[in-house]
Amino acid sequence: MRYLDEVTYLINLLKGGGISLSKFTGTNTWAASATSQGASGHQVTPTIIDIRNMVKNKGARYDLSRAASGESSSDLIVVFEDGQSVDNPTIDWSVRNETYTLTVHIRCIHDERGASDANYARDRLENLYKIVKHRIDGNRRGATVTVGSESKRFDQIHLGNRTESNDRGKRIFGYKISIEMKKFAVPL
Repeated sequence: MRYLDEVTYLINLLKGGGISLSKFTGTNTWAASATSQGASGHQVTPTIIDIRNMVKNKGARYDLSRAASGESSSDLIVVFEDGQSVDNPTIDWSVRNETYTLTVHIRCIHDERGASDANYARDRLENLYKIVKHRIDGNRRGATVTVGSESKRFDQIHLGNRTESNDRGKRIFGYKISIEMKKFAVPL
């Protein structure tokens, strides 16, 4: 059985799998978010991985020039946790508020898909970002994600700052995005 930690929660939220009790309006999937953002040509879900994955071509090294086995796109989204903080807002310490900070790296390569379009990778990256933003904003008031027999819910999810991370020489374009997830009044 796979443990549903914060990274696994966010990966499933981005993919659109096992989501219930969400305030999201419309179909809560990657493809529906792509269509909603005017990026219907980008409905194929990129490879979304947990950096702690030890499966070949799914963690430590990833070949952006071809899709990994079992995946439909060579584009990559990597998710990892930066930190957690706990606040005890009551005098008797009977509850706590938890804040998790995660980083999402979006990567795409200018490959044969963009042979006739000099801006293919740049446009693909922008559309991937719009879809990720739509997925987070649509579920910002929390959603319950279920993996196997375990469920997890957050009260708030915030999209933080975005920085560029490009390597023109290798034709790789990317964004680094911070995400903050909060749980309030967790009983002890």
